[in-house]
Amino acid sequence: MLWQWAKSGYQVFILDLDGTLMQSAQIDDQCYWQAVFSCFEVADTIPDLRQFEHITDSGILSEWCAHRVGRPPSESEVEWIRKLFLQLLRNGAEEHPELFQPLPGVENWLQAVQDRENVFAGIATGGWGHSARFKMRYSGLDRFELPMASSDDAIARTEIMQIAARATLQSGSPEGAAFTYVGDGEWDLQASRLLGWRFIGIAQGDRARRLRQAGASTVQADFKIRGSARSKARESA
Repeated sequence: MLWQWAKSGYQVFILDLDGTLMQSAQIDDQCYWQAVFSCFEVADTIPDLRQFEHITDSGILSEWCAHRVGRPPSESEVEWIRKLFLQLLRNGAEEHPELFQPLPGVENWLQAVQDRENVFAGIATGGWGHSARFKMRYSGLDRFELPMASSDDAIARTEIMQIAARATLQSGSPEGAAFTYVGDGEWDLQASRLLGWRFIGIAQGDRARRLRQAGASTVQADFKIRGSARSKARESA
């Protein structure tokens, strides 16, 4: 569980953002595709993310354009989509601010991380950096000043995770450091397996069921301390 700190050695938690720190996954998806469809003037249905090789904003756009438009997106098209996407997210936050608030327990958990010398946390999001920074500011989570890697840094999620880990540790990987990725999608679990990292799922309902079916051993609804996890956290402190 998230609160079972190791008594010795370094622990590094790399966190997804949408659907993990806040309930913004669905509205993020809607705003993203609205911007894409608007740019290319197409009427289409939102595709299942699981059909893409790289489930990141840059990777999805590249693959979608290759199949739907027959060419890569131009720099000007990408910039146009990014600007509209951010504006749509801002509008969405005004209409549904609750979707951009931290999940229960997130702030207490991040504070607990900062209070420990051998535990570190950073963010590896498949989203673009400008939208991720907006969500962090809007939610107030930017006060924790977490190192972040995004789809601006790489197309593959595994690469984004590794960049985030290096930024989180700054001076490199201490010998024996344990890495954990915290996410809400099956692609998060798959990326963790490819890197040999531990995985913790944050999900409810169908998402939680799919994660468990995919083999995730730890799936919880949020970051709250519950039951025996509370006593174990105290014992290892």
